[in-house]
Amino acid sequence: MSYSQAIRRFVEFINSADAAIGNEVIHESAEFHVPFDNKSLKGASGYLEMLGNMRGAFPDIQWSVEQIISEGDKVVLRSKTRGTQTGPFMGFPPSGKTFEIVGMNLFTFSEGKIVKEQALPDLFGILVQIGAVQLPL
Repeated sequence: MSYSQAIRRFVEFINSADAAIGNEVIHESAEFHVPFDNKSLKGASGYLEMLGNMRGAFPDIQWSVEQIISEGDKVVLRSKTRGTQTGPFMGFPPSGKTFEIVGMNLFTFSEGKIVKEQALPDLFGILVQIGAVQLPL
């Protein structure tokens, strides 16, 4: 499987939370870094933990692939993420509002699997769209 194909499978993992898909493309020692938490998550189980937190706030969250760029053992994914806030998120109560953002993720591969991910989601965009942050007019 090419790295681009593995990233598409990773997006399937995100959208389904299917641990079998996660284990197929994520190395057991993989590190995931998310901007709203200082601790790194490990392996598919760590990523499932983070997904559980996101699905608690946005149960219908879905990613779609916009662009994949691959060079050597690195892959950049540009994706759209959509969801509806029906649970608390970052201390903000449920709003019932939907969001759509663009995010960038940098993946590192080894032995054909993801060993590291650094995520750059548009958290500010989410907070504005769910009404947690008001923009001045």
